Amino acid sequence: MKKLLKWVGIGFIILIVIGVIGSMGSDSKKVGSTTDTTQTSNTKEQPTQETYKVGDKVQMSDIILTVNKVETAQGGQYTKPSEGNQWIDVNMTLENTGSSQQYITTMGQMFVIDGENNQYQVAVTGKRLENAGSLGMDGALIAKAKKTDWVGFEVPKTAKGLKLQYNASFYSNKKILVDLGM
Repeated sequence: MKKLLKWVGIGFIILIVIGVIGSMGSDSKKVGSTTDTTQTSNTKEQPTQETYKVGDKVQMSDIILTVNKVETAQGGQYTKPSEGNQWIDVNMTLENTGSSQQYITTMGQMFVIDGENNQYQVAVTGKRLENAGSLGMDGALIAKAKKTDWVGFEVPKTAKGLKLQYNASFYSNKKILVDLGM
């Protein structure tokens, strides 16, 4: 019984260390060009979450995210979004400026949120199906390398104020918000 409690305690300590490491790193910051950004805040006492624009290069820790282009689609002959919805395809580049590889998961790190804070997860869209053999943005991003690809989302046609939310990790509340102009 003592061994079991010892291992449970060690496991708990490991989880705490992983959480602390995941929450370390810097907040997001814009790098490169000098395009204006907008800030949103609920109250003066809460920290502001900066919202960036399509084309801005935004760095958080060792990752630089750039949303290059945004398109909407209604689907094709064989695949379509659900009735009343549309596909939002986001072309983005992720660059790893660090000295070790980073793991990217679109399902766990990327969302679209609307002006009412409804959250939409990654969806398989026509753009994704065009290059079905590729893993897209998911997987290891080696040190000093970058990936560019499309990530799709399915959202209601009536949704307004759409933003891409990129989360730094599962263990951190640090995120990048990019206004998709929709």
